[in-house]
Amino acid sequence: MKVCIIGLRGLPNIAGGIETHCENLFENLARDRSDLDIMVYGRTPYIGKAPYMTDAGIKVIPVFAAQNKYLETITNTFVAILHARFRSKADCIHIHAIGPGLLAPFARLLGVPVVLTHHGDDFRRAKWNRFASAVLRFGERLGIKSATQTIAVSPTLAERLRSDYPDRADRIHYIPNGADHIVARSKGADGTTVLDRFNLKQGAYFVTVGRLVPEKGFADLIRAHKMANATTPLVIVGGHSNSDHDHELSALAHDSVTMTGSLPQAEVAQLLANARLFVLPSHHEGLPIAALEAWAMGAPLLLSDIQPNRDLGLPQDHYFPVGNLDSLAEKLGDDAPRIPALPLAPAFNWSLIATETGQVYDLFHNEPSSLQTQG
Repeated sequence: MKVCIIGLRGLPNIAGGIETHCENLFENLARDRSDLDIMVYGRTPYIGKAPYMTDAGIKVIPVFAAQNKYLETITNTFVAILHARFRSKADCIHIHAIGPGLLAPFARLLGVPVVLTHHGDDFRRAKWNRFASAVLRFGERLGIKSATQTIAVSPTLAERLRSDYPDRADRIHYIPNGADHIVARSKGADGTTVLDRFNLKQGAYFVTVGRLVPEKGFADLIRAHKMANATTPLVIVGGHSNSDHDHELSALAHDSVTMTGSLPQAEVAQLLANARLFVLPSHHEGLPIAALEAWAMGAPLLLSDIQPNRDLGLPQDHYFPVGNLDSLAEKLGDDAPRIPALPLAPAFNWSLIATETGQVYDLFHNEPSSLQTQG
């Protein structure tokens, strides 16, 4: 069965939550399901123009993407669907995110079954204006209504979709993001090297990881850290983008804040493993891979109380009200009670996630004629 993956920039080692999800999911599927021929469509501005194979045996095909934040995704998705249908002869197209989901009806019109993975309510992200947000909401509707099967990465997202689209409820599945990949990739790395480089001591710093975008709440974190007068330094790991928000964060940062820029995943893992506390103050998430990675590495977690973070199922003392600087500052104070580390919940395991995703493919692999014509 030939499965063509559309909606991401590329892989491996391309920054982004969807890219991390796809890299780990499809590496496991390629290993566990020899009956699947997996092809990933990427974007030429990120991965160049030459097709290549990953170490896991996944073929990556770069196709055109307009270098414009509003047109990049839709142009890439359109060209990738055409290539998947007519060049690769796809048995299934797996679309990731609701932006590319706008073109799910196009793929179905061409006669190809579609799996849509909904990674979260992208229309709530701060970077989109009202028109773009409305388009993304429409992308969700078209994607859910047209997809043969839909996967949601959090349980409350799956519940909302079943409520909003009751006629599609039996085709909506909850399958989460995973986290155990970071444990394997951290093995053999020397934790003292990265700590020494940034003048950090084991168990004596706060850390957060993510793209430097407004919805991650890093400005809240810097302000709350300063309000707390904490002697524990704050480390922010994330690539600089030269955006206005990037400059805002740099201006807010005080002497006890270290902004590392992008780091190799093995070094990120060591920063997580040796932190006093991992903090994610985000205003918007799907199911937060950065928090899952920190959890897998044994870091105590403190998260904003948005629903996707609550979907991790942590005890109440691991949350604070989103955007509440006073509450966050209290949690970061030198006298604040230590938040304990917890073992990673077993559901966030990529091998299990790959098995469950393969079962979704099997729904129409075993009955192609009936399901291709539905929706």
